Amino acid sequence: MIYCAHHSQPPGIVFKLSLTNPTPPTLPSSIHNNIDIPKSGGTTAKRLYQCMGQTLAHRVGADPKFGHDKEDEVVVFEPHAGKDWKVVNVDTTIKAGILRAKELGLVQSHTTDLIFTMEPNFAGRELYDEANKGRFLALFRHPVERAVSMFYYLQTATWERTYRPEWADMSVIEWAGLEHQEEDYMVHKLVGKKFGDPADETDLIIAKELVRQRFIVGLMGEMKESIRRFNIVLGVTPDDGHE
Repeated sequence: MIYCAHHSQPPGIVFKLSLTNPTPPTLPSSIHNNIDIPKSGGTTAKRLYQCMGQTLAHRVGADPKFGHDKEDEVVVFEPHAGKDWKVVNVDTTIKAGILRAKELGLVQSHTTDLIFTMEPNFAGRELYDEANKGRFLALFRHPVERAVSMFYYLQTATWERTYRPEWADMSVIEWAGLEHQEEDYMVHKLVGKKFGDPADETDLIIAKELVRQRFIVGLMGEMKESIRRFNIVLGVTPDDGHE
């Protein structure tokens, strides 16, 4: 799920991907922003592009233990010795980190290959400008499969703020009967609405149009083909010297 900035495509040009035209054009000199839809393959994509030597912006770079989270400029560094991947010192997965990235001029610095976020509407509005436009690449998953995966994951994910140990004794049917704040997850995220606020048909139409115009769509169930298409847009290859 990646947002491409600094490309030469004129505004309004949409990549057409189909069985007869499966290869999108390469975007030269691009910076990319990965939108992390929970339980939809984002972690897999992150690890893949780490292994391919890409410089990433996500929560790791802002961890205080690395000592760069208070710097007043964008810093590229290797968080783990002996591993050939780099991060920048901002956490673009959250709104506060996005605002810090904006203040430091992350996109304009051209230091980063992939910017990961869980706030696509906010990141698109705050990080990019008329001189730095872009496009998302996104891995999507069937919403029911994603929700069920999240149900099982949060039963044991003690490191997550949304850890739910009380779900461990529930069946999926019992859990599905609960009131959930995550209804219409992607519609809310794409149009910038808070969870709990109702999403209507107009919001759905806007969200679908955003995906149509601004996204290269990948499917978690078609990971190999999705990554192949993403790599073309990113201008990277699996055999560029990284294991």
